[in-house]
Amino acid sequence: MNQKRTMLLGACILFATTMFMSSDICASENEKEPGWNIGVTGKKTVYVAHWIHTPENCPGRNEDGAMTLRKFWEGRKMAEEKGITILGAYATVTEHDFFIILEASDFSSVVEFFLPLVPSQTGKIVPVLTMDECLRMVSR
Repeated sequence: MNQKRTMLLGACILFATTMFMSSDICASENEKEPGWNIGVTGKKTVYVAHWIHTPENCPGRNEDGAMTLRKFWEGRKMAEEKGITILGAYATVTEHDFFIILEASDFSSVVEFFLPLVPSQTGKIVPVLTMDECLRMVSR
């Protein structure tokens, strides 16, 4: 259980760092580091997705909600066929959050993957950089 908590904490720190860094960094096309691959053919971008729902909308409250969540998660098989790789997925059961870390070369496929959650949840999908890529940018 300790390892799961550590991994969840790491995902949360990654998410918070990403929120901070993504709001302050702007670069022209020629200045972008290799990690900035949005819309670049053949390159993959890592994303952190954060989805939340209210306790009243919790998929665990009834069979319909649980079925929707199961169908969403089964959709990862089709997402893999579209080039999406799930790197990690975590739920904060008592806080009604999902954190999913994934890699894809096509942002529209990422959005399509999360569409089943839209009716009952609110989500944010953020492209992230590795810490090495981030440090290269801030140490210029």
